[in-house]
Amino acid sequence: MAILTTMKLWLDCTNGLTSAKFLDAIARVLPNTRSWHDVQRFMNSNRAQQQAEAVFEVLAHAEAAAHETTLDKMHFHEVGRLQNLTNVLGIFAVLDMMGIEEWYASPPIIGNGTVTCSHGELPIPAPATARIIETHNIPITSVPDTPIVGELTTPTGAALLTQASGFLAEPPKDALILRTEVR
Repeated sequence: MAILTTMKLWLDCTNGLTSAKFLDAIARVLPNTRSWHDVQRFMNSNRAQQQAEAVFEVLAHAEAAAHETTLDKMHFHEVGRLQNLTNVLGIFAVLDMMGIEEWYASPPIIGNGTVTCSHGELPIPAPATARIIETHNIPITSVPDTPIVGELTTPTGAALLTQASGFLAEPPKDALILRTEVR
């Protein structure tokens, strides 16, 4: 799949980040056809498996801390849904298939208000999201003066950002630019 002239990617997170938003942004720049070699590379990406595992390790530590428990006693709720698991692995498999060697992101917008989840109503950022942002020094964008309400960056979105090569307000030269959309 030779759609790139660069091995860099920049992800604009000014609309927040979830695994679905990231995967949608990737899908908008990919052709709809794949070669057998592309499929094999996607299915056999050790790099993607390692990065996806790293994301879920970050999530596990954040969730355990948020619930004041150990990793052995912690359970994923929304984060552990099949769609989220496949999105995270798929993101890194596609980046590997595309030959992306490094990717950067803009500081994400988090959102505001509250979110209803399996643990009831939580403030935004959710405790796991806040923990990941703080622990991994992820810069965030302030909520603009518009009446944004809702969770724009999820714990998974924040954990995905721990795998970025860095945070840049503007894309690096010759980078493929992806933009997340409000969902």
